[in-house]
Amino acid sequence: MATAAAFAGKAVAIPAISLVGKAFSYLDKYHRSEGMEELKKRLELAMPNIEAVFDVVNPDHVREESPALDKCLWQLRAAVEDAENVVDELEYYELEEKAEERKVIDWGSSLTKMKHKVVRSVKKVSSLDKTLKNFSQRDTLKRLRKAVEGLDRSAAGIANFLTIADRLKKSASASQQQVDADRETSSELSVSKFVGREREKEKIIEWITKTSVESADGVTRINSVPIISVVGHGGMGKTTLAQSICKEDAVRNHFKVIWVTVSTNFDATTVTSKMLESVTGVKPGPDHLGPLQKNLKEELKSMKFLLVLDDVWEDKKESEWAKLFAPLRSLNSGSKILLTTRMQSVVDTATSSMGVEGGHCLTLQGLEEDENIKLLNHHVFFGLDPQDCEHFKSAGEQIARKLGGCPLVTKVVAGHLRGNMMIGYWNRFLHEELKQFSGTEEGIMRVLRLSYYRLPTELQICFRYCCIFPRDYEFEKKELIQMWMGSGLISQRASDSQTFEDIGAQILVQLNKSSFFELKSRPNITNGRKEEYYVMHDLMHDLATDVSSGECARVAHASFFEDDNRTIRHMCIANIHSFSIEEVKKISNYKYLRTIVIDHSDAEVKKDVVCELERVIESLEFLRLLRSRQKHYDCGFHLTEKCGKLIHLRYLSLHQISPEGICGVTRLYHLMLFYCKTVGNKEGKEMSQIRYLGNLDGLRYVSYGFNKNSHGEFDPVEFSVGRLTHLQELNNYLVKESIVSKLSEVKSLRTLRRLQVCGLEKVKNPEEAKDAKLNEIISLNSLSLSWFGEQNNKDALVLEHLEPHCNVMELEIAGYTGVKLPFWIEDLTIKNLVSLELRDCLSWEGLPSLGKLVWLRHIKFQRLLKLQQIGHFSSNTSMEFFLPPRLETLEVHDCPMLSELPVLPPSLVLLRISKVGLTKLPMIDGGSSETKPSQLVSIVVERCALLTSLEGSLLEQEMYMGALQYFKIENCRNLESGSIAFHGMNRLATLCIADCTKFSTIGTIKGELTYLNHLLIIECSGLVSLPSADVFMSFKSLRHMVIYRCENLLCLGGLGSLPSLQYLQIECCSQLVEVGSSLTPHASSSGEEDHLVQIHKLQVDLPSMLLVEPLKRLHRTIELVITHGPQMESLPEQWLIQNRQFLRCIRISEAKSLKSLPLSIRELSSLEELCIMQCHSELFNEIRENNNFESYMAHTRRVAIVPYSHVRGGGWFSIMGKECDIRTYERLRFEDIDLLTSWGNQPNDDEGDETPSSSFPSSEPWWRKYQCCWKNAS
Repeated sequence: MATAAAFAGKAVAIPAISLVGKAFSYLDKYHRSEGMEELKKRLELAMPNIEAVFDVVNPDHVREESPALDKCLWQLRAAVEDAENVVDELEYYELEEKAEERKVIDWGSSLTKMKHKVVRSVKKVSSLDKTLKNFSQRDTLKRLRKAVEGLDRSAAGIANFLTIADRLKKSASASQQQVDADRETSSELSVSKFVGREREKEKIIEWITKTSVESADGVTRINSVPIISVVGHGGMGKTTLAQSICKEDAVRNHFKVIWVTVSTNFDATTVTSKMLESVTGVKPGPDHLGPLQKNLKEELKSMKFLLVLDDVWEDKKESEWAKLFAPLRSLNSGSKILLTTRMQSVVDTATSSMGVEGGHCLTLQGLEEDENIKLLNHHVFFGLDPQDCEHFKSAGEQIARKLGGCPLVTKVVAGHLRGNMMIGYWNRFLHEELKQFSGTEEGIMRVLRLSYYRLPTELQICFRYCCIFPRDYEFEKKELIQMWMGSGLISQRASDSQTFEDIGAQILVQLNKSSFFELKSRPNITNGRKEEYYVMHDLMHDLATDVSSGECARVAHASFFEDDNRTIRHMCIANIHSFSIEEVKKISNYKYLRTIVIDHSDAEVKKDVVCELERVIESLEFLRLLRSRQKHYDCGFHLTEKCGKLIHLRYLSLHQISPEGICGVTRLYHLMLFYCKTVGNKEGKEMSQIRYLGNLDGLRYVSYGFNKNSHGEFDPVEFSVGRLTHLQELNNYLVKESIVSKLSEVKSLRTLRRLQVCGLEKVKNPEEAKDAKLNEIISLNSLSLSWFGEQNNKDALVLEHLEPHCNVMELEIAGYTGVKLPFWIEDLTIKNLVSLELRDCLSWEGLPSLGKLVWLRHIKFQRLLKLQQIGHFSSNTSMEFFLPPRLETLEVHDCPMLSELPVLPPSLVLLRISKVGLTKLPMIDGGSSETKPSQLVSIVVERCALLTSLEGSLLEQEMYMGALQYFKIENCRNLESGSIAFHGMNRLATLCIADCTKFSTIGTIKGELTYLNHLLIIECSGLVSLPSADVFMSFKSLRHMVIYRCENLLCLGGLGSLPSLQYLQIECCSQLVEVGSSLTPHASSSGEEDHLVQIHKLQVDLPSMLLVEPLKRLHRTIELVITHGPQMESLPEQWLIQNRQFLRCIRISEAKSLKSLPLSIRELSSLEELCIMQCHSELFNEIRENNNFESYMAHTRRVAIVPYSHVRGGGWFSIMGKECDIRTYERLRFEDIDLLTSWGNQPNDDEGDETPSSSFPSSEPWWRKYQCCWKNAS
């Protein structure tokens, strides 16, 4: 493993050059520096020599071949940082002095200001003398001189190695490529091209789609899921191959694909949770294995799935594998598991645990030479002129042939070559750098290191820093750049006009182009917008870990602290909840720490551990970045006023901070970023200290939250922003009438990128808005303007004067009640808009045509109560041009006077309409000569009382419905059901029709909704019958169905024909119960097949619902839930008996009249859980007091009987035939059989007093299931 000191290379030498000049300027200014001129000259000469050493040294061999040089490198780094820290401290004291002056000027009383003025004039204490006095008192200048002398000694030691550096030279020095100044952030070059692997792909697809699966001995296994494995060393394209397979129609049409990235963090609970999230689209709530397995099993019943376990490393924990596979064993036959791994031993362990010895396994070798040449050509020459590239192709082919067919290496080398388009360099790379490449995993890592060496210094620093994040981490661009800045990894030259953010963005783009990162994107499920993020390949993560040895560390276990290595600068601590106090104390041994990240953990951290961690953090005097993402309020890292002693801190991001901590924060004069979600009790004088945030001149980002005030709103605290000239984002800036919170202060923030201003009604003089000069802030990308409460007659002029620069991309206006639109909206001078949101503008009656805003992709109008039209009609205009041509999302809410929407562009992805006065839905522009693929994914229409028909709308344009996945229509009470058509919706997954009282039938569905997964019909009082068997038979994928409060429903129609239904909920359908029992069963001649007998979970409100066809014919139900049975005197005995072989769970609530259980309950041989809530006291007494448990259900694993009179105070509970209290019952309720058996065999102990519970789980509320459906599909 190479040493990070060697990898640091010029990262140490280059800053030292500028540092020397800065240090001597302080010594010259505040201290007599006789005798140091010679030292200064030596250092100025030594630094270029140090660079020369790094140019010829091979970092791979420093530690092995020259331990003395390795030691000198670390000494040099420590010396540079010592000098840097002292200089940083001197700068801090200058900033502190300036801040103290401002406190008196801004906040001091008249008397205080007078005293201050007198002292300065009478004593004639000059600023220079005062500063010198402060520095002398702190002994800072002496320490600076000592640090410079130490730097001189270290530099001399390094320079001595220059004469012998040639012996260590293992590779030719290469010129450093410069960071590309191109600001383009397109992901074009990072688009993966799937090349080759066609034979492997066809073979795996054949294995996956094969109906019968046999083990190695030719015997088909039951109670197991076949495992197909792809094995290959890192970078061979295992994940890419699996992704390509999952996109094939042959797979997607037959399987529900469940993708889980496992990586090195393997435990059954985590992986099961990821599986459940992949299936439902919702992050699971419970964090215990039992309930996760139960929920997963329920979701997967009757589903044919392909589970992809990607990047698996665990080959020893057979018990964890067994737990992971437990809920999968007895599921639908035909499902498969596709596993990718580097190690055959992982395959052996997985197949053994599943009980499928052998199985299909494919070992990936390198790409064929021709395929690898195609891949390299794609990544090198993409987007370039073919004529300019012709003379590179011969050398490129030879290079590709030497790379062993490894796709990752090919992409990385291609990125490197693309940055060095010189034929001479290509030939040197071919004949020298690749001379010994073998294609093994070690050889691959060597080539990756080679590409790393060739990166510019700043790219190397930022890349290796990322190893503190876990594998497969999704990097958000702004977050990562801010952390690089906070940890001091991005340097800004005095002559550089670019900001830190610009430099960081270029570094990230360059790392992406060089394939050290990969740019990905996904749609946001709530707003339809595309989210971009970056990921590192696991080999790249290995590389970053390797090259950062001794510098960066991710600490997952306390055993890390047993190592004597104390050189770590950047540390991330995971699983802090598992650390003891003594282990936490060991963090303080790493005195050079500059970065501390406390990684998020769902587990609660003990309070004493938190307190010790706070003490340790406050003792790390050189800390630059502190970030904690703990969510628990009770164990949040608050910090105290002592955090003000962390004078080097640049980045502070906490979930919560105490008011005392705020006092410390206002003294962190180097601070660049301060994020805090919540602040403790805002009472007391400490909170008034927040106003001093305005003295933190270096602040670039600030965001903090407070307890809500009496109006339910977050109460911003005023502080002056006029001096924060480096500010990039200013959120929730509350305009007040005081001197320090005036709107005109914004004019000083020339680098501002995001601005949120609220309280604009406080602006009494429009000239103040004009003085803000927003139209001169060229960097402003996002602007939000808000009015609260009482308005004044100057608002129109204020809004006119708040015209932003035409570069603005996001605009939000809220609470404005003026009638007139500002000219800059009316005339569309802001032509670069990408997002427009208008809220609570109560007087606007019309909006201009927005068709000329060609870059506008997202529109949201909310509570525009008088809005009547969008676009101005004339003889020369057409409604096709009223909306932008590239619009992707359109949301219109609470616009009751808007009767018509313009024609929609074909680019639309999401349409949401709520409480709008539409009489009909709009159409999509179909007049374009271009044939564009369908983009529309989601349509939601709610509370449109005037909407009577959907005819003549976009829903009838079949060519635009092919991509639709989610359709919800709710509370449109005048809508006739006959107008709903579903033509062309062959991808529709969720359909929800709610509170549409005139909706009477869905029998008019003509399309085959083969992808429909969730069907919800709620509060449709006009519905009389469900569709016929012919219609339901086409719903081949329907798994979840909810019918709720359809009071006039008389018949379930052809419900029994649903082939895949596994969850059925029918509640509050009173007519169905009354009429159902008298209806004759569907005759077989109707064509209805008896599919419904395989339903797995049935939830009804009344037991009499079980007499309704076709529910009365069920005989393979696994779970029965009755939510409301006050009149039920006995269980539905006949129905229970016919399901006895499969029924595992019965849950009943509100059973006030239930006095006894039938003896036939003993025949329910598969029953695992019986839960009866609010039953009659006679049943409770029969079970508990008369000891009749053995007579009824000794075979049932979990039993809970709670009488109505004791519902809030306990009941009778049993686990494995052994009585227990409610606390034990809830703890063990979802555990597996082995743990339950172990507990049942233990001797009886005093389990403690029963814990009263008013929220004992009985059944899932009906609305929660809808919530999950809506969230998943939206």
